[in-house]
Amino acid sequence: MEDRRLIERVEELTAATRALAREVERLQQWHPLAGSIRHVLWRNFLRGVAFGLGQTVGAVLLLALLAWLLSQLQVVPVLGEWIARLLEAIQTAQKGLR
Repeated sequence: MEDRRLIERVEELTAATRALAREVERLQQWHPLAGSIRHVLWRNFLRGVAFGLGQTVGAVLLLALLAWLLSQLQVVPVLGEWIARLLEAIQTAQKGLR
């Protein structure tokens, strides 16, 4: 009787271990470090490029907005002229990129 319970318990543990192994294999597909080192490096490279591009575009937009706001100020004429020249240079550069 006790042997039968022991055999049933071992079978339950074996089934649970197999289920756990299947789940671990499934989860490994979604883990960021799963796969080949080439794949991990490529993914991190693309992530870095996207991050750098996002920072650059964000900084350009923020500085353009700041320059436009400062050019609207009529209080400081010297600063307004400098900002106007800066805006012209930015617009010229943008036309050159198109």
